[in-house]
Amino acid sequence: MKKIAIVGGGITGLTAAYELNKISNLLPEPLEIKLFEKDLIPGGTFRTEKIDGFLIEGGPDSFELYKPAPLELARELGIEDQVIEANEEWHNTFLYINGKLQKIPEGLLGLVPQNLLSLAFCPYLSWKAKFRAATEFFIPPVAQSSEDLSIAEFYKKRFGGEVFENIAEALFGSIYACVPETISLKACWPRGIEMENQYGSLLRGMLKRRRELKKFKNQGKKAASMFKSFKEGMRQLIETLIKAIPKGTIVLKKKVKTIKYDYENKKYILIFENEEKYEAHACIVATAPSYATAEIVRDLDRAIADMLLRIPFASSATVSLAYKKNEFEHPLNGFGFLVPRKEKTTVKASSWSSIKFPGRAPEDGVLIRCFVGNAQEETIVYKSDEEILNAVLADLEKIMRVKTKPLFYRIYRWPNSMPQYTLGHTNRIKFIEEREKLYPGLFLVGNAYRGLGIGDCIVEGRNAAKKAVEQMRL
Repeated sequence: MKKIAIVGGGITGLTAAYELNKISNLLPEPLEIKLFEKDLIPGGTFRTEKIDGFLIEGGPDSFELYKPAPLELARELGIEDQVIEANEEWHNTFLYINGKLQKIPEGLLGLVPQNLLSLAFCPYLSWKAKFRAATEFFIPPVAQSSEDLSIAEFYKKRFGGEVFENIAEALFGSIYACVPETISLKACWPRGIEMENQYGSLLRGMLKRRRELKKFKNQGKKAASMFKSFKEGMRQLIETLIKAIPKGTIVLKKKVKTIKYDYENKKYILIFENEEKYEAHACIVATAPSYATAEIVRDLDRAIADMLLRIPFASSATVSLAYKKNEFEHPLNGFGFLVPRKEKTTVKASSWSSIKFPGRAPEDGVLIRCFVGNAQEETIVYKSDEEILNAVLADLEKIMRVKTKPLFYRIYRWPNSMPQYTLGHTNRIKFIEEREKLYPGLFLVGNAYRGLGIGDCIVEGRNAAKKAVEQMRL
């Protein structure tokens, strides 16, 4: 019987196990599939907690429609009816800028301005900045002139420094927890390069997209919300996925110490911390972060391990706070706010959970979530709960004029968990992929390589499963 081992029980590894079992059911001879997870609970950063009618997300709270893999997986698992949409009637986002919360005009919510009138009447951009952004139509392509540009350099060249510093930097920071001057355009925002190549201008490409959306609406079709989640929280996807994987596949509290390759028998030997061994014909390593993978594969290939260690990670934390609605001073007339780094706050962004999605708080409650820490300011993550809470409450009083103490709070720390696709990232991944070819049936997957989002990880898991089976057929 052919055996396939999966190391790591996050969303990527679980998806790979699920896909392999689907494929195995169609084969003349079934596969033996084992997933080894070092923790007692699989699912990685998917943490959903329910307290007194509040639904708290410690990790991801949603997925985006433009990456459809989570929705497709939910459909396969039979929980598409559990998918909920964000409350689009409240889809306002604010910036804390110049000492106050100011609404981001709807046409500026994306990384590329979608509405020139929104740009023209934006109150926290100078007329010089607005004029400079409008000239983007006439800026020649800039991404082709360099092997790799930072997203900051690319954006400034296309739209100017002020638009970047006041709006785009906060948007990039909220997505990647990064310092945009260090982040690879190729790796993080290839869509920007594609639009520039296809249309010669990001604004021109966005305007064409808007016309297509308008045509879509004119046909009587309702545009779906960009953000989606599950009625019982994002953990619902993980729990359903686990139930769909045959019992005995997932082995918990089993930490892989190292992997070796038996060239003569063409098998991978997984060695656990207790020195037990497991042999497999293919091995999918879906551990996160990649520096953990480096330790596991060091005995197999030191060059891969060293390159994995060159992928930096940032630390962050989420702080969820529950309140009584009648004691909460702010009107919560949107999804939350972002903070440009020039404002120098501890809180980098806040999501107003009980507004964004239904069922996140009781009728008389309010739930908000704040994000602290990033690649530039990580020390807050390692401070005590009391220090983190006090810093967050001080910022909320300054930003939202909230003086009420919360009913309770929950802090989830994510040390060294957010991959930073720094300049040269695509070359590093290419090197790793070339080295992988030396080991038939070895696949390194996860959010450190080719995509950070939930959808990217699901695609990675599926693809690795299919490639592993194809490899064994050779």
